[in-house]
Amino acid sequence: MSVVARLEVIPTREGSMTDAVASAVGALEDFEVSYETTPTDTIIEADDPTEVFAAAEAAHRSVTDERVITSLEIDDQRNRTQRRQERVASVERRLGRPAKRERQQMSERQQTAEPRQSAERKQSPAQDTRQSAGETGRYGGPWNPPGRPTESGGTESRYLQATRPITR
Repeated sequence: MSVVARLEVIPTREGSMTDAVASAVGALEDFEVSYETTPTDTIIEADDPTEVFAAAEAAHRSVTDERVITSLEIDDQRNRTQRRQERVASVERRLGRPAKRERQQMSERQQTAEPRQSAERKQSPAQDTRQSAGETGRYGGPWNPPGRPTESGGTESRYLQATRPITR
């Protein structure tokens, strides 16, 4: 059996959380778990979910702030043992490269080439025309095409379209 978990312990306070996170990570040392701290959470690995729950509780209790929010996601693969490094290696074999990349600093990127425009930010000529003509959606966002016509002459919302069976 192999249990991999994602643990996030967040004190609700202003300012740095470094001391609280260090306390939570330090509490994991008392348990039979492997762990790796990332910028947003800590990945825990153990042979048994009971050990993960106990380690997560200790990490939660180690933070002494008045309010602490703890999130725990557990992947309990009961039919085989596959460690977290093996899972990452499997993805890297499929990609044919490491499954991570360091982003370039802006000055390095400008020297090599212009930054790529993300797919979300690219607009079709039709969208540009609609927006320049001042057409906006119900909440002031970009123009949204109307829904399906109804018998009464109005239009049906996209939500209703998605929840009703298609009849022609």
